[in-house]
Amino acid sequence: MFNFQGRDDFQITLLRVLESVAEERLVILESPNIFICEILPGLAVLYKGNKDGDARFLCLKILFDVMIIFLNEPLEDDQRSEALKSISIIHFLPLYPTFIEDEDPIAMYAQKLLVMLIEFNYIKISDILHLKTVSQCFEFLLGDLSSANVNNVQLCLALASAPEMESKLLSQLKVVRRIGNLLEFVYAKDMEDFLEPTLGLCRAFLLCSVGSKRGLAYKKEPALLNDSSEASTAVDQQQCIRDVMDFGSNVGVLLELSRSCEANIGDIASECVLLLLKAAPREATTGFLTNLLKVSTILESSRKGVPHLVLQRILHALAYSCQQYLSHAMILSISINEISRIEVILLELKNSSPPDLASAALLAASELQRLPRCI
Repeated sequence: MFNFQGRDDFQITLLRVLESVAEERLVILESPNIFICEILPGLAVLYKGNKDGDARFLCLKILFDVMIIFLNEPLEDDQRSEALKSISIIHFLPLYPTFIEDEDPIAMYAQKLLVMLIEFNYIKISDILHLKTVSQCFEFLLGDLSSANVNNVQLCLALASAPEMESKLLSQLKVVRRIGNLLEFVYAKDMEDFLEPTLGLCRAFLLCSVGSKRGLAYKKEPALLNDSSEASTAVDQQQCIRDVMDFGSNVGVLLELSRSCEANIGDIASECVLLLLKAAPREATTGFLTNLLKVSTILESSRKGVPHLVLQRILHALAYSCQQYLSHAMILSISINEISRIEVILLELKNSSPPDLASAALLAASELQRLPRCI
């Protein structure tokens, strides 16, 4: 292991030299063993307990720069690859809780590196699935959302999407309301880089709540939302994330995003609408039926290139919301004018659409017709 011992000024000088070297891709790749076996472990040792903030920052930045080079240039030597995994598990991961509590920009570098190590399978989600580390990853949601960075969101998305992640652990975090607030914030501020991962985070929580297999079925076959068969029965409340109903207050923005010209955004947002109706029917129905103006705007966009799958999802969501409204004897303030406007749109969709879309429009029209007109 490389020895960084010496006076503080000597350490800083040596680290700055290494920082320059770490930016030279060819130098790193020509001498991988020196960096993997000597320098990277030495940097981790030097960081730990070091009182000099500049030295700690340089340690992590050099570690980050070198690891990124190795990740982007896969090693053909399996032994070297295993050595990098060992560095990730033995040296980087135990220091991660300290990294993210350190002064900026140390936390940002640590988050970005952890995301990449997870993506490249050097670190598995199971390696970090204990409440303290997981809750630390979600802590940014509890503060000023304007100070969040994309790495925060992507890391939380990786955690929440992992098959090993249990709904019980996500329930204990109690962050659904804050995730919804983040979605509203990034949409209002037009923060494009944040939008897809934030929507993905919403979807990950919803999938975990309804069960990923069932969630994938709704994604492909939105008609299942209105199916009364066993495959579509109520969500197991033991599995459901306890505060998932807080997403009900975000149905409006999910509908806005469902008609996005960005295909991925519209796809994820409309999928979230379906999943939320299954995970929290009453709250999602309230949000859906009180936003019928946005629903009609989506349906009118059928001529403007909105994908048929998105339209099908919204039509089935409309039918399901009407069913829920009646079965739970709900009382909501719903615009009769908007109901009439949607009925006109549905009439056109029933008569001039592909079979699947026409069938969904027919179902939505029949359910909408059952709503009392005095509301």
